[in-house]
Formats: sequence, structure tokens, C-alpha cells
Amino acid sequence: MKPVTFLVALITVAVVLSSVSANPYGGWQPIKNIHTYRVQEIAKFAVAMHNWENNFKHRLTLVSIRRGLFQVADGVNYKLDVMAAGGNGLDSKGSMYRTEVHERLGTLELKFFTRIFEGLN
Repeated sequence: MKPVTFLVALITVAVVLSSVSANPYGGWQPIKNIHTYRVQEIAKFAVAMHNWENNFKHRLTLVSIRRGLFQVADGVNYKLDVMAAGGNGLDSKGSMYRTEVHERLGTLELKFFTRIFEGLN
């Protein structure tokens, strides 16, 4: 593993852990500041991967992040409620989506991206 990749992953985990007062291991914790650059990057990644997986048929654009959770496990899991617009139908005015992204050693993987109508439970 390259030292730079390891350093990025280590810093990411440290930043996430520093925003939590309780022991975060295993349980979902709220992301206290969803406006950080890293959380924005993860949300943009999720929308971009959703577009790619759907062959760009109904291309979505990130409008905002409404709420987020994270879980420290084998890396960090992020569960975000995002508002995205584009495509056609309901999405042209914007719809709410729930997405989960797994980050491990600086690598992101989209777990799911689903339209929702309520916030995170």
C-alpha cells in the first residue's frame, strides 16, 4: 500500500472519529457537519456512480445533503439522505434519495442509491 493512500485513510477516520462523543464502533452515529468537503465528495461520488450504473439515462445532479450517518467498521460506512435533481419525471424538480457508501483505505464503493420520501431513521 502506498504511504499517501494510507495517510489519507488514516486522516479520514481520525476526522470522523473526532466529531463523535460516544464510542462509534459498530453503531451508526450522526455526522455532525454534513457540509464538510469530505462528506460533499462522498455524496457527489454516490450520485455519479448512480448515473454511471444507469448508463446516464436519467442523469442526476446533487442539490444538497439533508442528513448523514456514519459507522466505523472495516473502514467507514456513510449513509446519506441527499436531494438530487435532473432526469425526467419527479427528478426534474428534485427528489430525496438514500445512499450508502463504504470507504476503506481511501477507496469508495457505492452500496445502494434509492429514492425515498422520508428522512433517515
